[in-house]
Amino acid sequence: MTQSSFQASLPGVGFGVGTALLFGGLTPLTKLFLDDVQPWMLAGLLFLGGGLGLLPIALIRNQLIRHRKHPPSDRLQKHDWRWLGASIVVGGVIAPVLLTLGLVHTTAASASLLLNFECVFTALLAWTIFGERWRWQVFVGMLAIVAGGVVLSQGEKAGVGLTWGALLILGTCFHWALDSNFTTKIAMKDPVQVAMLKSGVAGAINVAIALLIGQPLPPLPILCNVLVIGFLTSGLTLFCFVMALRHLGASRAGAYFALSPFAGAAVSALLLKEGLNESLVFAAILMAAGAGLCARIAD
Repeated sequence: MTQSSFQASLPGVGFGVGTALLFGGLTPLTKLFLDDVQPWMLAGLLFLGGGLGLLPIALIRNQLIRHRKHPPSDRLQKHDWRWLGASIVVGGVIAPVLLTLGLVHTTAASASLLLNFECVFTALLAWTIFGERWRWQVFVGMLAIVAGGVVLSQGEKAGVGLTWGALLILGTCFHWALDSNFTTKIAMKDPVQVAMLKSGVAGAINVAIALLIGQPLPPLPILCNVLVIGFLTSGLTLFCFVMALRHLGASRAGAYFALSPFAGAAVSALLLKEGLNESLVFAAILMAAGAGLCARIAD
């Protein structure tokens, strides 16, 4: 890589690392609020916080754009809405609910590592449905991630096993894998608009469902905290990921995003005092190797 190309990629590196760190905090921070907020309501509020946090940014940006002679052409068009709608349903409505329900039955550290299965599902969907070319590196990476999952399931203290919690986290991975393939179709569109609509609409839907099934809003101080965390872990995360895609391309951006489960496991150990054990560490090593290989899927 030449010095000029390296300097040009620096913004993308920052966005890629930011994506991994922000998204990595989603699982342990979600676990932190489960004692005070019921799962479905928590899933909705986290994504609603992402949309609300990006709303003033979008409004200020739109005011600035109006004064330009040549406004940007990356706004969502009519044919983009089907992909955004599909992304909202699977990645913004279904997946967060599965994640919060799964965290009720497993530790945040183990759940963070299980999220590596998103790479596996993304590869399988890309090969079988979305016409992606098969790659042996990704296949080997999938085997390493599956092996790590087996190690987690055998660890007595891992908190996973063949439980409903683990199955729900795997369901989260599958729906976010679908979401990744759908979002790829609109990755070059306005990242603020995409992130705001996806987070805000999905969050509003889940909050409405939670209220209908009798899950109340939390007290105001907790509500504000959840919305702020949601802005960081959903709205701002998605914005950073789309920007990383623009600067680095899919494969390099994916490599940074693959670091997020390990950031989540580290935050879980520090914030929630979830002790590390041999099974967890060995699974992390296997899954780290597998995630690194799976990150090569896009090129």
